[in-house]
Amino acid sequence: MSDGFPPDDPADHRPLILLVNSGMNPQYREWGLRGLHREFRLWLLDAREATWDRPYLVGQTKVDALDLDEALEAARELFKRMPFAGVLCYDEMRVHHAAIIAEALGVPTSPSEAILACRDKSLTRALMTPDIPGSVRSTPVPDAAAAHRVAAEIGYPVVLKPRALAGSEGVAKVDGPEQLDAQFAFTERAHFAEVERYAEGVLVEEYLDGPEIGVDAAVFHGEVEPVFISRKELDRPPTFEETGHFVSTDDPLLHDPEIVEVVRAAHAALGFDNGVTHTELRLTARGPRVVELNGRLSGDLVSYVGLLATGVDLLVAAARIACGERPDVRPRRRSSAAVRYFYPPHDMVVEDLRLDTDRLPPGIWEVTLLAEPGKRLLLPPGSFVKGRMAAGFAVGEDAAACDRSLKGLGELFHIRGRSIDG
Repeated sequence: MSDGFPPDDPADHRPLILLVNSGMNPQYREWGLRGLHREFRLWLLDAREATWDRPYLVGQTKVDALDLDEALEAARELFKRMPFAGVLCYDEMRVHHAAIIAEALGVPTSPSEAILACRDKSLTRALMTPDIPGSVRSTPVPDAAAAHRVAAEIGYPVVLKPRALAGSEGVAKVDGPEQLDAQFAFTERAHFAEVERYAEGVLVEEYLDGPEIGVDAAVFHGEVEPVFISRKELDRPPTFEETGHFVSTDDPLLHDPEIVEVVRAAHAALGFDNGVTHTELRLTARGPRVVELNGRLSGDLVSYVGLLATGVDLLVAAARIACGERPDVRPRRRSSAAVRYFYPPHDMVVEDLRLDTDRLPPGIWEVTLLAEPGKRLLLPPGSFVKGRMAAGFAVGEDAAACDRSLKGLGELFHIRGRSIDG
């Protein structure tokens, strides 16, 4: 056991879970570890030394799951000494390796091939053949010349999308051939250090009109149970940066038969049968279409907004499934909740950021500052999630109430910084 963790308590009978990577940013993940800690003991597998997450852990092994051979060896050695009940991961870059670790140890998981099919958007599209409800025309391409050919076949507008990233990084709408070369270069440049580069690393897809929603679901032994719907705000075109999310316990779309059919068909096509998922859909004039199926807990604090609205903690549900137990995801409360993200007026290096807490509107649940002095903030498309300065949460009886609470919040931030030119 690493130094600084509490000693084992033989009277503590909470199930032990191997948590693969907790994340560097407590503003986005600490709410989840608080809930997990109440019901599970957590052992962290992460190359980063535990800091903010230390109070929620019983120990740590300093290994990066991206080094699969080393991670497998470490997990097997741990399992001999302390057979944990399950493996849990919400990190998009490591969720596939976490599934391989779970398979090697014989604890519950979806097949690692299914997790990879969720990670690799080209595999998602290949498995969701045209006869499957919600399928979308999509072709991986190696260069801009091929992108021009495919876009002409599909018909403009089209969407360019990196094959295996997250957080809307590199995703762009292209309205005509005159824009394609520049937008292709933008998408091709998008890269995460943890992700391999593909020879055909950019997808050209048909543009989907209509509003975008997320369907968060619990999946146990192949049974897909939608838990809540999130409605997205996308108001920074031409990017697809998500600037807010709204969840209502009684959202009628949760029981829409066509939406439920599309979500379940996507899970079946990819073979995902255990865990929690976040399926993104566009509600087009031709019916719901799958943007992507994420084989993990939703990011962007959507699950936290869902918890505020419904009382259901999907991370706890994921942990129960990882231990081979069917979770209870019935709503504990009937409410509405929303998050909205706030951005600086221009690209800057932050010198000071404050909130006028004396004037918070009614209905504001909490406000989280996401930037501190010295942080570099770039507006989309210069950056995406990392360009936010704050997140505001509201709880109310409906969407209008939440919107009223959040509308005046932007005026209460006072940010000062050094402008970044170019």
